[in-house]
Amino acid sequence: MKKSKLINFTTQDFVSEKELELKLFRWDKIKEKYVPKLKANGLLRMVTTKIWNKEGKSRLGHLFEYEDDKAYKKCQPIFLEIERNEKEDQLIKVFGNRGIILEEYDFRYEEN
Repeated sequence: MKKSKLINFTTQDFVSEKELELKLFRWDKIKEKYVPKLKANGLLRMVTTKIWNKEGKSRLGHLFEYEDDKAYKKCQPIFLEIERNEKEDQLIKVFGNRGIILEEYDFRYEEN
């Protein structure tokens, strides 16, 4: 298993829960086009979460793990294309946070 070297955590805020659901519906319709391209360019893991501990917010969180900074750069044009289509008629506030892994404990693959 390849280890991630670069992580991006992005949040998206929506004006309502309905707008959040619309975004998920639209992504579900196009993801088969983009996910293989992202994987081929070095994206190792992608997780989408619904943030539930921010009262009054309609927010998604997206975790992206990359092989390295080169993979991150190669995936950016794909994400820009997705974002252009996404924001066409939806007001979405996007906040990206990027980091290099300094320390990691992954207990999912331990032998019992």
